[in-house]
Amino acid sequence: MSRYAVVTGASTGLGRCIALELAKRHIDTLLAALPGENLRDVCLACRDYGTSSEYYEFDLTDKAALVEFAKDVNEKYDVFMLVNNAGLGGSRRMDDVHLKYIDTIIQVNVAATAILTHEFIPALKKNSPSYILNISSMAGIIPTGYKTVYPASKAFIKHFSLGMREELKPYGVSVSFAVLGPMPTKQEIISRINRQGFIGKSLSVSPERAAATCVKKLLGKRRVIVPGKLNALSFHLVKLIPEHLRGILMSRSVRKNEL
Repeated sequence: MSRYAVVTGASTGLGRCIALELAKRHIDTLLAALPGENLRDVCLACRDYGTSSEYYEFDLTDKAALVEFAKDVNEKYDVFMLVNNAGLGGSRRMDDVHLKYIDTIIQVNVAATAILTHEFIPALKKNSPSYILNISSMAGIIPTGYKTVYPASKAFIKHFSLGMREELKPYGVSVSFAVLGPMPTKQEIISRINRQGFIGKSLSVSPERAAATCVKKLLGKRRVIVPGKLNALSFHLVKLIPEHLRGILMSRSVRKNEL
């Protein structure tokens, strides 16, 4: 029987590229994203590689829909890989945003990751060796003003992933998390990278390249995955800077370049 990889946020950007990278490796996929984002086209592109692929369109902020999605998948397919890729961010002053903005980031970045992991653990244990990939960010190691709860949500991903890695290791389930730097996936992000000049462009990694690195190192059971050599170097160097100073410098940069 075929074993499937579940990929959330698979309609565009990194999620789309991860889905296609898995298909290139002849891994069958189950794709999830919001309605109206051409997810069917990604599904068909995966099938072009000779793999089986199905798609589900729903809102990841809807807890009932998340649980129903996992229930349907668990009843119909054998899942051996979960890629919690879906995520939201933004650069806004906290007192300028509505509560809905804050809640949506928390629901997609934090709650959906935790809920789907919980719902697929039995299948992942049964189908081991199996894998979980959670997507974090360089922002997760730098407390940053003017980005509301996004950095905090990505810090959650790091700690959640490391905890689950230890918890699931005895059952043959490997958990990894990816730390991403700038990635030109949307026009607003491309504009931000351009405003950052040489540094932004040097740290930028295409979603295709990042996806290839993530899948390769996920299957290699790597604990932390940092696509791009300069990003990997930055990841280690940043940790040498005192946390309060990281926060000051990054907050100033966001206020200057993104607001």
